[in-house]
Amino acid sequence: MNETADTAILLFAHDAAHETKYKSFCSGHAVARNKEVAEVLLQHTFSVVKQSKLPLVTVLTAQQSGRTFGERLANAFQDAFEAGYQRVICIGSDCPALSAADLRTAGESLQQHDMVIGPAADGGAYLIGMHISCFDPEAFAMLNWQTGKVLDELTLYSFRQHSTLGCFALLAPKADIDSAEDFTRVLQRLPFRLRIKLLIIYKGHFLRFPLLRNLLLKPLELYLSKLLLRAPPF
Repeated sequence: MNETADTAILLFAHDAAHETKYKSFCSGHAVARNKEVAEVLLQHTFSVVKQSKLPLVTVLTAQQSGRTFGERLANAFQDAFEAGYQRVICIGSDCPALSAADLRTAGESLQQHDMVIGPAADGGAYLIGMHISCFDPEAFAMLNWQTGKVLDELTLYSFRQHSTLGCFALLAPKADIDSAEDFTRVLQRLPFRLRIKLLIIYKGHFLRFPLLRNLLLKPLELYLSKLLLRAPPF
């Protein structure tokens, strides 16, 4: 019997067009180029979830309801629980370092704990996993969201729900992307194929930036050099 059969991934994110209204991934570049980056990150997230083999509940901009971020997130969790899942793991599209293995680890942690959190480097969270018994929609919606206090707020929320430290588990920290500075900083840790997609977006622009040139071109050059050493057909 599959122990994670009652566990779903909740992708709570903006579509690419709306994401660029709140974040600028490429400082000084056109809106269209930022939208391309947002779309690549979103599609990469879909791919990671597919690799995890966990069912997916998608709540993008058009499906979100509520006046505040907290209300919209709480409503998304509520919808996932009402769909029949007992454990829900919520992610966004702004943490490209997140892997399918991380999602499976979160699912396994929720078999032993009521909440599992992936802490972000800025004090927020790149992943929030919760058992239905730990979900209080009103209290959850009222947390101090979109601040550097989110991790502390979630820890306190978990303790208040069950009054035991054992109900809460932490994953390894990861960096999410909220700005052009974040984007540049995490590029070197991105999966190879994702870096190549971003290389295509940056063509004609990134050659002016030595850091980006090194981060994106060197892996491509290495791959091509190995490919050219092989005898045809490739």
